[in-house]
Amino acid sequence: MLRLIGDFLQAIFGVTLPEQAAAGAYLVDDLYNLVFLISIIGFFGLMGVMTFFIIRYHRSNNDKSAYIPHSALAETIWTVVPTIIFVGIAVWGLWAFFKAEKIPQDAMRIGVTGKQWMWTFTYHEDDRNRSGSEFKTPHMMYLPVDTPIVLEMTATDVLHSFYVPSFRVKRDTVPGMTTKVTFTPTKEGDFKIFCTEFCGTDHSRMRGTVRVVSKERFAAWKARELKEANITDPVELGSRIYANNCATCHNVGSERKIGPGFGGLFGKKREFSNAESVVADEEYIRESILNPNVKKVKGYENAVMNAFGGILSDEDIRHVTEFIKTLK
Repeated sequence: MLRLIGDFLQAIFGVTLPEQAAAGAYLVDDLYNLVFLISIIGFFGLMGVMTFFIIRYHRSNNDKSAYIPHSALAETIWTVVPTIIFVGIAVWGLWAFFKAEKIPQDAMRIGVTGKQWMWTFTYHEDDRNRSGSEFKTPHMMYLPVDTPIVLEMTATDVLHSFYVPSFRVKRDTVPGMTTKVTFTPTKEGDFKIFCTEFCGTDHSRMRGTVRVVSKERFAAWKARELKEANITDPVELGSRIYANNCATCHNVGSERKIGPGFGGLFGKKREFSNAESVVADEEYIRESILNPNVKKVKGYENAVMNAFGGILSDEDIRHVTEFIKTLK
């Protein structure tokens, strides 16, 4: 009933919501439609009463209004009726919240990490228990349709907020904490991810995509990714670490992005605005990853890079270095 009302109101007033692509999306939409309907009725009801009184009690028709000091009935109505409405909305909202927050026992668990300015998704061989071999994908989250999902989320730098409009899910990602959100995708296709908590200069670019596919296609994709996760070539591993952590701010060429490009970096003399020049060797790259703001490259004095200490291991840094050596 409320969905029909919502469709009617949207057709009349031109207000549309994103398509529903998750099982629990109706919980949000039904409550929204109810509040929308009450607001429309209240607005036009109030305007109607005001118009009636303006016409009925215009001064030309009634030079002197009757003195009415008190009306117990009117005061009771305008106190009790709104109270019932607001309490009803609150009870409905709490019911919908607890229903949406109930985590299924057999849900697939995926790690989500937010950092300036990208999303990274971590999958495991056993996604129910998050154990076994793992792999990560930047920007794109793959999901099987009609499968309960739990996202276990955190952030590495500042507060972010993970939002997928078509799923009606939104949850903050907080450094040092794990927050969870659950949903079941019901439609195949691509759905946009946004960050809805201002997180710095490139906040508006912190987007991603949820790609919902069939269960068979997801299983094939996951098997392929797990196989590739066992690659031992340091250059290939370094290129993946670059894609997951560095590509937002640094190009593989020499072109300027938020930070300087990596092309031709290794073995080149680097000029700084706050330190003596050095040759870009393994030690310099390591320092730039762990303590990036100690030395400011000329022309990038206002750029601030997040430190990756505790995020990238020594082996990860070695792989990135080997990858940078290949860039000309």
